[in-house]
Amino acid sequence: MTKPGHRRFGLFAHITWHTWRRQRVVRHDDVPIITRSILDAAARNSVHVLAQAVMADHVHVLVSFRPDQTLTPFIRDAKSESSRRVNATKPDRMVWARGYYAGSLSHTHLAAARMYIARQRAKHSDLIPPRVDRPRGRAPGLTNSDSPKALA
Repeated sequence: MTKPGHRRFGLFAHITWHTWRRQRVVRHDDVPIITRSILDAAARNSVHVLAQAVMADHVHVLVSFRPDQTLTPFIRDAKSESSRRVNATKPDRMVWARGYYAGSLSHTHLAAARMYIARQRAKHSDLIPPRVDRPRGRAPGLTNSDSPKALA
């Protein structure tokens, strides 16, 4: 009789990415859209989201993943899908910057990482996505030729 294979893994990462030019363009109403987009991208890419925080100019995500998975497709999917969904709700654009940060964590550091992400709103109270319906879009002095598409 053959024993079932034993597989256990503990691969964890803290991932962050920010808006183009760190503009504070994420609004309160965008947060659930971005959160859902990240969770949907995680499901499509076999990544498990353990914690996340969406701020006005950046996102933190704590994930676990299998050794046969890479994080790049998940991050690409989460960023593109969240911006597509947010931009479908408003005429002005929210754009993520190119790139991301991903750092590996030991399971012994998960509690501290969860706490760090949970405290983002307290740590960066000035970066809580505002509830007010302020105009979004380009920073003062930004011209069409400075747009992310023009600079790409």
